[in-house]
Amino acid sequence: MKNPLWAGCLFLLVTSTLSASNNNYPIGSRASAMGNASSTFENVFANFHNQAGLAGVNRFGVGIAYKNNFLLRETGLKSAALAIPIKSVGVIGVNVSSFGFDQYAENKYGLAFAKKFGKVISMGLQLDYMQTRFTEPYGSKGTFFGQFGIRGQLTEELAIGVHVYNPTRTNLDKNLNDRVPTILKSGISYAFNERLITVFEIEKDLESKMNLKAGAEYGIHEKFDLRFGVNSLQRKISFGAGINLDDWEIDLASEYHQALGFVPNMSIRWQINRND
Repeated sequence: MKNPLWAGCLFLLVTSTLSASNNNYPIGSRASAMGNASSTFENVFANFHNQAGLAGVNRFGVGIAYKNNFLLRETGLKSAALAIPIKSVGVIGVNVSSFGFDQYAENKYGLAFAKKFGKVISMGLQLDYMQTRFTEPYGSKGTFFGQFGIRGQLTEELAIGVHVYNPTRTNLDKNLNDRVPTILKSGISYAFNERLITVFEIEKDLESKMNLKAGAEYGIHEKFDLRFGVNSLQRKISFGAGINLDDWEIDLASEYHQALGFVPNMSIRWQINRND
């Protein structure tokens, strides 16, 4: 892409309407289909949602995801994550996400640790390094920051999650006020039965309006789930499905923005067999 005007338009689209990697966008199509109300989820993608959820992963797991924002190749978001349980110690998470095109790109790398404290409380934290690259004369910038979360399994059916992204309010460039957002979120999930799960979450970027998110998952078969969600701030609805193939889980989803259109995405999770 060589046209600077087109590049500038895409950059404005990215920074004003999308949540790219530095904006703590929940990754994984299960989360996407359920309105991104994901602070209580326990799987490998908790690397990106709420690191406390990694403590519920008891097998080595790998996750990869791709999101095609508004059907534009230049705004694709690619991600990968690992969950590595260590007996009697906790769970280590490793993750990376990459967003952008030749004129503008963001890359984020994270190292997480999560641990259960008794049967109810889990805690997790993560150190991130984020790098942004823009066309000359702006060049590239990078910075370290952190995030942490808490998850509580209050009953067999009810869970809560709290997460803080960039609590130190780190900036990429203080002179340009190029900030990494500080985002607070709190969520709840309730399983009515083995088939129906509902989630609700409140999210607040300190420099933006409050965002209300909700979603539901219904298992029409033990190996097939349907999902639906809504997101108030970005005025999006979302939907998707998941297939459980024992050690593999394949999730498909799409979000729909009233002004900008569809955001199709796909993720795959794999966990090592319990008998391996």
